[in-house]
Amino acid sequence: MSLWLGIDGALGTFSAALAGSGPAGTRRTESSSGNDALEAGLGVVDRVLDGTTLRELAGIAVVTGPGSFTGLRIALSYAKSLAFAARLPLVGVSSYDAYEPPDAPAPCAVFVHGRAGISCVRLRLAGGTWTACGTYAVVATGLAERLPRGDLRAFGAAQGVASALGERGIVVRPAPPFAETPALAAALRALAGAPRTEPHAVDADYGEAHYAERASGRLEIGNQTA
Repeated sequence: MSLWLGIDGALGTFSAALAGSGPAGTRRTESSSGNDALEAGLGVVDRVLDGTTLRELAGIAVVTGPGSFTGLRIALSYAKSLAFAARLPLVGVSSYDAYEPPDAPAPCAVFVHGRAGISCVRLRLAGGTWTACGTYAVVATGLAERLPRGDLRAFGAAQGVASALGERGIVVRPAPPFAETPALAAALRALAGAPRTEPHAVDADYGEAHYAERASGRLEIGNQTA
């Protein structure tokens, strides 16, 4: 059986999860009780492992952002340190992929909330993907330019943008996330074959930290950018 440890600090409280293949299909997740990842994070990891040693793992998966700046840095530090010490591969999973199920039909959008008043979004259309970070109004305007009036299936924290979209004739319909916690989503993505790499090759996406440069977003269709 292949076992993967998932770690997340970018999307809410710090969480860790264990996911395995095989008939039993191991699924176990733990979360901290608040914003205490620095003090309690390793305890959360230890509880979810529940006696499983790092040597028994196939690898470690970590949510790479965007999201909480501090939580993301802590989670990445834990994941890289554990993977490096145990000589395990590391899989980086974007916050967007941690929220959106692999089989979600287009169009749909994933919203990530970090800094107050700022939202990051990934809009997936039949012909491409558009990502942006900015104020709620900026993000809503960008989405409205690319979507017809009607319903929009949304994953993640869309609350800040939803009202601005409603004024533009787009109704946000919240959809269930990919997994119980982002950490479990990361582990499941790794279990399904997400690309593995060396620990120090995984980078963070601090999308909202430079939202001003990305507020206009980008529409990617194949190798074309428009």
